Amino acid sequence: MKKLCPLLSVAALSLLLTSCFDSKNPLSDPQQSKPDDRLSGVWRFRGESGEMNYYHFGHAGEKLPASLMRVVNVQHTPDGKMQSAELLVFPTTIGDKTYLNVTEAKPPQLKLIQEKGWADETFNEYLLLRYQITGDVLTIQLVDQEAKKRAVEAGKIKGMSEKDRDGNTRVHFTDTTENLAKFVAEAGDDLFSKDALRLERVK
Repeated sequence: MKKLCPLLSVAALSLLLTSCFDSKNPLSDPQQSKPDDRLSGVWRFRGESGEMNYYHFGHAGEKLPASLMRVVNVQHTPDGKMQSAELLVFPTTIGDKTYLNVTEAKPPQLKLIQEKGWADETFNEYLLLRYQITGDVLTIQLVDQEAKKRAVEAGKIKGMSEKDRDGNTRVHFTDTTENLAKFVAEAGDDLFSKDALRLERVK
C-alpha cells in the first residue's frame, strides 16, 4: 500500500491482516515480552476523508500473557456511520526500537484463548509495526512492502509470495521468530516506510 492513512480504516485493517500481513510469526514470544503500559488508553487519528478513528488499548485478561493487549478500533465516518474491529497486539523491543505485533482477533479465536490461554498456533498472520511514544503522541510506521519483497528475493530471510483475490502479489515472512527479530534489527530503517502515522492520546 502506497499510502498509510487507509491502514486506520476498519475495512483496510481487515484487508491488511487477511491478504497483506507481514509475517507468519511474531517478532517475539508474547509470554516473554515485556508489557508497555504507555499504550493503555484511547488514541485518536483523523483520516484524510474526515473520518475519526479511535483505538482503545487495554490489557487482554489475567489468563493471557501480561504483554498482550486488546485493541478495539471504532471508526466514525462523516456521513454518521460507525464500524468497529478488534485486534490483539503485543510489543517487542529490539535494541532501542519498539515494535507491535498485530493480529486480528476473531470471535472464535478470542473465545479459545480466553478459555485455554495463549497458544502460538492459534494465530499465524501478523502485521509488524514500528512505534514510538513521545508524550501524548503515538507514531507508527508500517513495513515497506517493496523492501520486504527485496529481502525475501535476496534470500536474507525466508518468505513466500502469493496472489491475493485481486491478482496482486503479496509477500510475507515465514522465518522463525528468532531469525525474524535478527533480520529486523539488521535491516533497521530500510525495512520501514519513511511515512508515519501520528495518533494523539485522548485525555
